[in-house]
Amino acid sequence: MSRLAAAALAFATEPSPNPTEDNLRPGLEEWQVSPGLIGFLVTFALAVACVLLFLNMSKHLRRTGHNARQQGLPVPEPEVISFRRADEAAPGQADGRDAGSSGPDAPPAGSSDRGSGGSGD
Repeated sequence: MSRLAAAALAFATEPSPNPTEDNLRPGLEEWQVSPGLIGFLVTFALAVACVLLFLNMSKHLRRTGHNARQQGLPVPEPEVISFRRADEAAPGQADGRDAGSSGPDAPPAGSSDRGSGGSGD
């Protein structure tokens, strides 16, 4: 099919039912076809149930990590990603540069100081 024929077919068709019509079937009112109060209450109850389940799950995950540490099992620490504005000083830095700034005494961009044994921990 050519592009011209496809464009003509797309412009010639109307969506069914036409969304701009305000006519309902005879005997129906607007409030009878909307979700109304019952729909809102069901949706709200589902949202509250999900929030409570997420909170309960996070409590149990924290508890299992705590119990594993008490038993001496190795528990990996979560990696934290944090962002700092350029005008905020990093902990231990008084000159206002962030940890990722490149100054004359900053390490090269690709290097990492993990395992260096420094006092930055």
